[in-house]
Amino acid sequence: MPVGTASLAHDDLASRCDLTPWLAGVFVEPASRGRGYGTALVRQVEAFATAASVPTLWLYTWTAEPLYARLGWQRVGLEMNRGQEVVLMVRRLSV
Repeated sequence: MPVGTASLAHDDLASRCDLTPWLAGVFVEPASRGRGYGTALVRQVEAFATAASVPTLWLYTWTAEPLYARLGWQRVGLEMNRGQEVVLMVRRLSV
């Protein structure tokens, strides 16, 4: 049974249509968290993007900045998404 999901999206943040592509929709079922599934999902999307010669990935988060920072993502700034402040992050890939 699947315990999580992640995707590579063309756009994911209405205020930043200039940035593409995005790591989006990362979710791990609460009962399965803390077992490395989130890391594996992020790494899989990064590997797919690298294979497709994508030099840069973007994401936004309001809860998981420490996880992404541990995985090499860098905070770029703050944005608004549906009335909520979110952290914008970037990951430069080796292509």
